[in-house]
Amino acid sequence: MRIIDATPPKNFPGQVIVLDNDLAERQPNKAFYLRVQVSETKVTIVPLDGEVTLPGARNAAVRSGYHPTHWLETRIGYPARLD
Repeated sequence: MRIIDATPPKNFPGQVIVLDNDLAERQPNKAFYLRVQVSETKVTIVPLDGEVTLPGARNAAVRSGYHPTHWLETRIGYPARLD
């Protein structure tokens, strides 16, 4: 077994919409979630169930009181800034 370090870098954005590509193939309505950095060591995941597009996921996060600045696809693995 090879151990990998999956710890994001210190400058990783605090609120990132994530598209889980593998889950999207099985359950498209559960493809998106919001990753919120609560503290240096704690992350909260907010499901964005029912959203199947990035604009829809972003709107759902904003309606819930969040302010995501980036998004990423799990297959790509690095955050891209939302415009």
